[in-house]
Amino acid sequence: MAATSTRGTGSGLRWGGIAGIVFAVLFVVGFLLVSDTPEGDESNAAWVRYFADSDNRRMIVIGAIVWALAVLAFLVFLGVLRERLRSSSPGTEWISTVAFGSGLVFVAMLAVAGLGAGSVAASVEFGDAPVVRDADVLRTFESLGFGALLLFGAAAAGLLIITSSVAAGRGALLPRWLVVAGYVIGVIVILGGLFFIPLGLFVLWVIAVGIVLLRRPTLTP
Repeated sequence: MAATSTRGTGSGLRWGGIAGIVFAVLFVVGFLLVSDTPEGDESNAAWVRYFADSDNRRMIVIGAIVWALAVLAFLVFLGVLRERLRSSSPGTEWISTVAFGSGLVFVAMLAVAGLGAGSVAASVEFGDAPVVRDADVLRTFESLGFGALLLFGAAAAGLLIITSSVAAGRGALLPRWLVVAGYVIGVIVILGGLFFIPLGLFVLWVIAVGIVLLRRPTLTP
């Protein structure tokens, strides 16, 4: 029975690790696809011309779909991480709950970003909507999506990193260097979101945690 439990734990950690790495790849690919729009201060004509191109619209829609797949991968990673944090050390249940809730908020903000970036293009590609000729509408949808991700999403991601680091440090779930780095990265991600700094550090943290979960089939320090 103990051997079966150990194998199950190791399998769960590996799935969580794989899901974290898959999320990171999909998040970056999706971001590159949906963010290749004109700069905000470019002319109205440039914005309308960009969205009038069906290839550009398809690229944005594909990027939004990739982000949807990234959400699924992140939920698997988050679920495994929550269980590991809860079982790593007594008394950390509330911390792991905060971490889990923060991760769900990040997922919600990523979904808002995907909808904001892809809704106009999708309505033209898959619906009967005409190509939008009002550049302000196009800018507003994109600003709404990325504002949700880079402000509220970054705050939630930073809190996830910090709370995960606290619980993981108590239970020796993660290496000491990654725990310490998590405190620093978490603060930077929270403050960086206020200035619309990209979530690159968060993605790197997820990759690092994913690799640790893959390489640690048990919870030994």
